[in-house]
Amino acid sequence: DTHTADGLKVGSELRSSEMPMVVLETALPAKFEETIVEALGRRPERPPALQGIEDLPQRVEVIDVSVEAVKAIIERELH
Repeated sequence: DTHTADGLKVGSELRSSEMPMVVLETALPAKFEETIVEALGRRPERPPALQGIEDLPQRVEVIDVSVEAVKAIIERELH
């Protein structure tokens, strides 16, 4: 899982020899179903809130690659 790998990398860079490091992986296995199937040979259990999520409408908005564009989207959605 890339998020766990990122956490381990940063934790390793900031680690102190006087302090033990604990890294917890908190992502739901159902969010990475294909990877779980590949690793374990079975589908992960899905929480009820994720049942049928693929059938829901998707919302996609293409924006410019800029901080200003992201800020504008956040401002628009907050108001």
